[in-house]
Amino acid sequence: MPIGGHLLDVLNGYALAKNETFEGHALAQKIRVELPKSIRAALPGEDLLLLIKGSAGQGAWARGPWAAIFDRLVTNSAQRGFYPVYLFAEDMKGVYLSLNQAMTEAKKRYRADAKTALRARAENFRAMLGSNIQPFDANAINLAPSSVSNDTAFYEAGNICSVYYPADKIPAESALVRDLVRVLDLYRILIEAGAGDEQNGQEELEIFFEGDGRARTHLRIERNRKLVARVKKLKGCRCEACDMSFSERYGELGVDFIEAHHLVPFSQLKGNAIPLDPVADFAVLCANCHRMVHRMKDIADINGLRAALQTNKA
Repeated sequence: MPIGGHLLDVLNGYALAKNETFEGHALAQKIRVELPKSIRAALPGEDLLLLIKGSAGQGAWARGPWAAIFDRLVTNSAQRGFYPVYLFAEDMKGVYLSLNQAMTEAKKRYRADAKTALRARAENFRAMLGSNIQPFDANAINLAPSSVSNDTAFYEAGNICSVYYPADKIPAESALVRDLVRVLDLYRILIEAGAGDEQNGQEELEIFFEGDGRARTHLRIERNRKLVARVKKLKGCRCEACDMSFSERYGELGVDFIEAHHLVPFSQLKGNAIPLDPVADFAVLCANCHRMVHRMKDIADINGLRAALQTNKA
């Protein structure tokens, strides 16, 4: 079944289903399994970094069910980070495709001011997107929360941008897929801009796959600040190709500055999930050498890059 059919089934059947036994209910199964499968099938290519989950509640019906897409380098759970998500209004009058934030994480961190923090962070995310936000909009979303303490009320505060589908006007599947692809583009723009770095508490990134987004994935990995800090601590800040030190050249301005380059070719990681070793799997390079190594056939060949430099000098 296409995405639109599943959305309609939820919108038309959820109110009645909530009066029935939750465990084993067909509609809950549709939200958890069938809707995520349809979302996956609608996406171009196969990006194994994307994890798609749906929820109708845990042990009991949720007031507002959802289906979300997580980039594993940002989060693998609705409880932290930010992600695109289909959010159903409590009154089932419509569903939003929203680029949103984890409210569980915000509640723990900001307590009484969680909604204020979510709104502020959403504004910052929108500033990072700029005009790219179109055709989505930054208008407030209305999930019809029956209480200000409901999860739906926090998702209202966490909305970065969205598009709304009224229950009586679900668009054609082609339009739904177009919006889905677009919200993933916005998601990736934020990731590339480092929007999730301050929220990423992972000491190691443990899931790296080969895929169509190989170069993009490489950049995301290198931008994990905790991992890069550990690489620099263990390997120093002198370029391993040209021997340049930013602190020697620029003084105080260049202290502790270097770029971390991921050495392991993604073609060797296909189908595997591995922890990264900050010494064996990375090189520290100046910005120029970092860009040059990406023009080589083997991006792990630091010796070859060094040899090219030596030959040119000679």
